[in-house]
Amino acid sequence: MNNIACVVEFIEKLFLCMYCRSLERLRWCERKANGLKSVVEQIVEEIATHSNCIVFITDPAYRRLIDVRAIEISSFLRYDIAVRDNEKFSPPRKKIARTLQQVKGCDAYVILISNGLLTSQFLQYVEGERLINTRGYFLLLHDNRLFRPELHYIWNRIVNVVFIRRYNTYNYRSGERITVEQIDLNTVSYPSYTRDFTAIKYIDTWQNGKLRYGNNHYIPKTTDLRGMSLRIAVFEHIPAVTEASRDYYQQSTTTTSPKALGIEFELIRVIARAMNFKTNYYMPANIEKERWGRWGHEGDNDSYTGLIGEAIAENADFFLGDLHYTLYHLNYFDLSTPYNTECLTFLTPEALTDNSWKLLILPFRLNAWITLLCTLLLAGVAFHVFAVFYQKYIDSRESVKHDKLDAYDSMKGLYLFTELQNSVLYTYSMLLQVSLPRLPNAWTVRVFIGWWWIYSILAAVIYRASMTATLSKPAAKVTIDTLAQLTRSSLAVGGWNEEGKEFFLASSDSHSLEIGNKYELTENEEDAIDRVANGRFCYYENSYLLQHARGRRIFEKQDDRQNMSEKNTKSSVKYNLHIMEECFVHMPIALGMEKNSPLKPHVDLWVRRMTEVGLVRKWLSDVMEWSKINEARQRSKSEIALVDLPKLYGALIALGIGYLLSFLALFGEILHWKYVVLKDPKYDKYNLDAFYRSNNKPKKNKTN
Repeated sequence: MNNIACVVEFIEKLFLCMYCRSLERLRWCERKANGLKSVVEQIVEEIATHSNCIVFITDPAYRRLIDVRAIEISSFLRYDIAVRDNEKFSPPRKKIARTLQQVKGCDAYVILISNGLLTSQFLQYVEGERLINTRGYFLLLHDNRLFRPELHYIWNRIVNVVFIRRYNTYNYRSGERITVEQIDLNTVSYPSYTRDFTAIKYIDTWQNGKLRYGNNHYIPKTTDLRGMSLRIAVFEHIPAVTEASRDYYQQSTTTTSPKALGIEFELIRVIARAMNFKTNYYMPANIEKERWGRWGHEGDNDSYTGLIGEAIAENADFFLGDLHYTLYHLNYFDLSTPYNTECLTFLTPEALTDNSWKLLILPFRLNAWITLLCTLLLAGVAFHVFAVFYQKYIDSRESVKHDKLDAYDSMKGLYLFTELQNSVLYTYSMLLQVSLPRLPNAWTVRVFIGWWWIYSILAAVIYRASMTATLSKPAAKVTIDTLAQLTRSSLAVGGWNEEGKEFFLASSDSHSLEIGNKYELTENEEDAIDRVANGRFCYYENSYLLQHARGRRIFEKQDDRQNMSEKNTKSSVKYNLHIMEECFVHMPIALGMEKNSPLKPHVDLWVRRMTEVGLVRKWLSDVMEWSKINEARQRSKSEIALVDLPKLYGALIALGIGYLLSFLALFGEILHWKYVVLKDPKYDKYNLDAFYRSNNKPKKNKTN
């Protein structure tokens, strides 16, 4: 019995000891939960001072320990997302996906998930799909699995984050070890100087029911980057980046360049000084051919090249290359506030109307020429009528008076107009201000000749003035200035950017759709411009680059700096380059940054400031100054009224027409001599005087 009593007493003591230990464990768990809850509540209250919308993402364990509904932030919008222990995020449940779409406008996130792997999967999904604001405020539980090398890019984008790290420390009193819970607040170190290791920085400790150092745990980290080196991928494209910038950054000089470097290059220089970081410029491989990047299959990184390939591979922090602010680019970049708007249009051939062959008729219009010819014919007929009238009637009166000497004097010079063809010819000669071989003595004809001279002087002065204006005026140009004119032409159209083709095909305008259907992709810009100069192509680009290309062509022609192959190519050039006046679209342009870059807010701030103070316009003017100077030189040379050989084409054509008519008249006289004169029975080649006297005798008798 004593043994049984001892066993019962031992069991009672054992149960009592186990009960006391479980009670102590429960109290310890409660104290631990209360400490975590207090820390979370205080950090959430701090977040609430910065944000008006907070999202709570919790798993079953922390939904029991921390009641987010008990946190009083009634004046702010709050969302709760319940995550299961075995949750999958590829893709997530419809309820979670729908909630994430609704909370896109929030910028504060409290993520309390005990499984660090599940937390990392959640962050990878929402960051890749841009379902959260990575520049917002984050509160997470510390877990070493969150800082694996493959997750380093997450903490290079989410920098306003606080980690709650819970661990136990031991105090020894009177030889007894006492367990004390410690809660530290950590954050990621930014900027990060490595690309595969995430450095953690201590910021505060929860001790004795309060934070040791205060409540400002979300200190801005992007205002001063402390001299960190940022990689900048460069694609030289007017007006964003010029070729002169390559010499500038390859020489690592800090002096001001006398040449224009480009708008985006100058923007980065100012932003680098303001945010205190170093620039590490580089040109991706084959960037001149790949440019922004080729289209590929989603998820296949190897199919993307150019700037897009660099963005997907996360090789750079900034991307310079005249990026269009479009949804397509937003899938791969973070784009700054647009700093400029570019006119996207076509470079078209400009044909000169070669109308030198009709130079003699250009001074007057058709109705003026008709009036002039009618006046000439009427005047010639009038001179002939006056001459014949004077010859018949006045001469008959003089013969009645038997004053043959006076009749002879009055008849002098009338022979010029007695025949109609001679009358018209001499009238035409007076119109051209050619003097008559003899002035008729008949006063009727003399008075009419005087008034005809006045008319001839006025007509000649007007013709000469109009001819001078025609010679001094540049040749008329045939240009394409609208999309409707472009579609009516038979020219091919195209550009290097496939996105431009998609813009045309997506348009509801019939002209744009027709252009999109015949849009060609061309890789070589110089070959495309050569095709434009040869009148076979229209090149699609921004107006600034097209103006620069036109200025470069003018410069090459003026200074004769082409090699022999280029000269052979240019020898067939028949057209000047013309920029179409109508813009297909006014495209906003922005700086490119890494996707979800934490630098975007401050970059936007500095871009807006430089745009508002006029620096962007000044840099744009610097880039385009060289092209404008070359175009001004060409215009000044074209305005000089020099008469070259083409200007004489009209005179040569008139002379040719005169020779042709003369030969036709000669040929007609030969035919008349051969088939009329030689077959006349009165013809005697040995007595031609008698033959001609016999032919003229009836006229003399009739006259007498």
